[in-house]
Amino acid sequence: MSEFSIELDVRWGDVDSFGHVNNAVFLAYLEQCRSEWMSSVPCHWQEGETGPVVANININYRRPLHWPHRIVVTLKPASPGRSSIKLESEIRSAETAQGSKPVLYADATATLVWIDKKTGESVPLPGSIRELGNAG
Repeated sequence: MSEFSIELDVRWGDVDSFGHVNNAVFLAYLEQCRSEWMSSVPCHWQEGETGPVVANININYRRPLHWPHRIVVTLKPASPGRSSIKLESEIRSAETAQGSKPVLYADATATLVWIDKKTGESVPLPGSIRELGNAG
């Protein structure tokens, strides 16, 4: 699995008093894509004593996003380490004029770290997650 994507509609409630999607809502879009990607991973990582936590997120806001709009959020796993993996994401327009490229609204990198749920200490990545990062 090299790239995972979902389509979302910008909701009226996503817009702030300046008339564009609030910067914090971009995090929610990224979280929804990450959650759906994690659910699609072909293993039982949800069960057991270990699991992922978000250690870092960096977002570059490229353009204002307005309502109404349909967007595509993509995620690409990359750079697996001993206990962490980076997830590279983009938020782009879903609809484009014929012959034009989708508009890039934001790009982001999130780092997930696998931890022991009881101690909070980092543990090695599950093999299935590592393989996805190496495939990208």
